[in-house]
Amino acid sequence: MTHFKSLKEFNHYVGYTAPKKELIDVVKYDEFENLRLKSEPITTDWYMMAFKRNVTGLHCFGSTEFDRDAAFLYFVKPNQVFEWDATEPWKGYHMLISPVLLQEYNIDFSFFQYEIGEALFLTEDEQQQLETLYEQILTEYKKDTYELDLLIAYSNLIFTYIGKCYKRQFETRQPLYNKVVMTFKKELNKYYSDGNTQLPSVNYFAEKLNLSVNYFGDLIKHHTGKTASELIQEKIIIEAKHQLQSYDKSIAEIGYNLGFDYPTYFSRLFKKHTGVTPSQYRR
Repeated sequence: MTHFKSLKEFNHYVGYTAPKKELIDVVKYDEFENLRLKSEPITTDWYMMAFKRNVTGLHCFGSTEFDRDAAFLYFVKPNQVFEWDATEPWKGYHMLISPVLLQEYNIDFSFFQYEIGEALFLTEDEQQQLETLYEQILTEYKKDTYELDLLIAYSNLIFTYIGKCYKRQFETRQPLYNKVVMTFKKELNKYYSDGNTQLPSVNYFAEKLNLSVNYFGDLIKHHTGKTASELIQEKIIIEAKHQLQSYDKSIAEIGYNLGFDYPTYFSRLFKKHTGVTPSQYRR
């Protein structure tokens, strides 16, 4: 598998011109005629945010009843494997940005860690707004002496707007995501009865639902008002209270059964949620 450490090499591979800098690049697809329409799996060192129209094979980017042949946007993380196979050149924009640059400017959004298949499908108004924002950052980028601070400011504005659009997507897909929430709660309620002896984790349930951890977490928070971690801890406390009503196990044994490595961790979490220690609750 090919891994690209150089933006210049990546651009040459796909069919873009060489970037001005190695830390950031902004591309408008319509400006290039000979784009590579098919690629074997590759990886890069950067985040890529791609806003595309006129793309076939949408199953790679979303496979729900709500996904349509409209413009959409997706992210690729550093070292994430991605490939493509298009029948005709796509339209739109993308931005490649180094994680070093994002860290330097303290920019971090949850959707940076979404999977490609968790793309954002845009409304007509959102498409127009994003195109305006991309044109602004592209205009600045094309200047002979562009201001990096201004590019980052435009980037941050685009990221903030995308966050707003994802919230809209969570809301408009409520019937679908209500099922996800219900499945999560069902799996959580039977977690210990299934014989699990480790603490339940957000990762565990995200994998069960075939979602990235961040997308799953954002979805749960949007539709329940609580984080997945909060709901998991609430379930642990309910299960702990149930087991504490019986005297056939010591408090340490109950803690181990729930998945805690040390009884003190169990006691600390229990008191945080109930205001009393397990011993006090049992009495």
